[in-house]
Amino acid sequence: MMLRISLLLMLLVQLTRTQTMSKTIIDFCSPSDPNSCGPGGKCVELSLGNRCECPSGMMGRKCRRPCQDVYKSCARWKSEERCHWARPISPFFADNCALSCGQCRNNGKQLALALPPILDNIEWFVGRWEAKTSAPYRFPEPMSGPYKEILDVQISEVPAFDRPPVNISIRAESLDGTDVHVEFGFLTSKPFHEDTGFVETNKPDSGDDLVSIELVSNTGLMLIEEGTVRGTQIRLETKYKKAMPGIYRNELVKSKRMFNLISPTALEERVVTIDSRGVTNKWLKRYKKVFDYMTDLIPTPVGKKLQ
Repeated sequence: MMLRISLLLMLLVQLTRTQTMSKTIIDFCSPSDPNSCGPGGKCVELSLGNRCECPSGMMGRKCRRPCQDVYKSCARWKSEERCHWARPISPFFADNCALSCGQCRNNGKQLALALPPILDNIEWFVGRWEAKTSAPYRFPEPMSGPYKEILDVQISEVPAFDRPPVNISIRAESLDGTDVHVEFGFLTSKPFHEDTGFVETNKPDSGDDLVSIELVSNTGLMLIEEGTVRGTQIRLETKYKKAMPGIYRNELVKSKRMFNLISPTALEERVVTIDSRGVTNKWLKRYKKVFDYMTDLIPTPVGKKLQ
């Protein structure tokens, strides 16, 4: 019996030695790049990840955002002293409750809603986009003719812990006004480099940021797309689709699409679909940004100008 226990202990030790244990460190800036914190900002090296020391009133990567809390629970978390006791363990509260935790000062302006740092990889996708087509092709279902479309990717409120999403609403209307398609849903992202608060074993040095979109449509469709984010490009493939019974349509067997940022105000969508008859369709649609939620500044409410 003792021999078996000894062998098991030796095996456990050997397995532990062959595993690489690490905790994700996320740097918001680089001391070697004088521009990584924007004008007037300075990159500070910290054990849990480099952060920007920003000019008064600003915070975040490249010091581009006004100082404010991201989560609605920040005031309560501060009263529980999480800003203090969690600091040696995780930068979560300093990053997401920068105002309450005293990381920065507010200068009287804030975003209507703040984008969580974990969604910085899709910041470029946030906004209201408009398109107008000369053909009926559209995902997830075609229109009766040429149409105009509004794609609205909005920042959502973040009450407390959980993976924060951005809200998506899409409205397409045929140019003659007889056909209207509307979709509502949300997008979530899981960056490869993510501070989960846990030590991970045998994690590779690099990998893809993952993304998922869930939508419901007034045409009776529910669908889930999954894919990756690389730079300013999102690639998606439909993984689940459910249609309301009794509505005739040419079912899509397979569909892939890609959103690619052409310029800060121009976005293109490329789509490939295969229907139940084996017919493949491909098309390209271009959007123009008409509203930027990342510059939607409002006066800071009285009582929130802390620190």
